[in-house]
Amino acid sequence: MNAQMTTSRAGKNHRMNHDRYFHVMTQGWFMYTREGIQGPFIDRQHAQNYLSKMLGEMKGEQDPSNSWRL
Repeated sequence: MNAQMTTSRAGKNHRMNHDRYFHVMTQGWFMYTREGIQGPFIDRQHAQNYLSKMLGEMKGEQDPSNSWRL
């Protein structure tokens, strides 16, 4: 019997980006995104809030119910 094992892509459920946020002394907090380095932010929480807002806006653009053509 010839059994084939298929592997599936782990996707965002297994993606860990521990080094996304970093602090530069006297500058503030920064983060890596697909678009490049974003920042400076006052603290890490502000950087995380910005990322959440940015991801929410990107998902909203993909939602067909937000289209002006409807």
